[in-house]
Amino acid sequence: MDMPRLTIILIAIGLQLLSNPVRSQIKDTTDWRSARMDNLYRRYTPLEYLDTLRADFRRKDNFNYFVVTTSPIKWVKEEHIPGLLKLIYSNDSTKSIMSVYSSYLTNDKFSSIGREAQNLIESFRTKTSYPICVSSYGPPDEGKAKELQSWWAKYKLAKP
Repeated sequence: MDMPRLTIILIAIGLQLLSNPVRSQIKDTTDWRSARMDNLYRRYTPLEYLDTLRADFRRKDNFNYFVVTTSPIKWVKEEHIPGLLKLIYSNDSTKSIMSVYSSYLTNDKFSSIGREAQNLIESFRTKTSYPICVSSYGPPDEGKAKELQSWWAKYKLAKP
């Protein structure tokens, strides 16, 4: 098979896979893990999502990463920010977060509730979808946490 034809076939297969609903890696039919990922953003708030990540980390029977599709841009709302700010320094571990578009699996790395809270706030602040990058892992970023607190204080002052 010639190279351009093979490339077209591989692209077509990849696009078909991306159009399928993403499900979590666990086949448990009794909870959110078996739900379509687009329903995750409809049924859960960002704070409930972080609780889910915290609970899922305790399960050691599967992968160390959590694959998500992109959220609607307005999923994180202003009303969520105060609760998220309370978590931006949290070192509680969670699985690393992987976008469905990531080609790198971080099975040996972990994220933190603080880092994901920061990413959720950043998606509100920049009016972008979550996750804000293709992979997220590591402890909370202290510099970013201070920046977000400062931004929020200015944001609230600017509101009528």
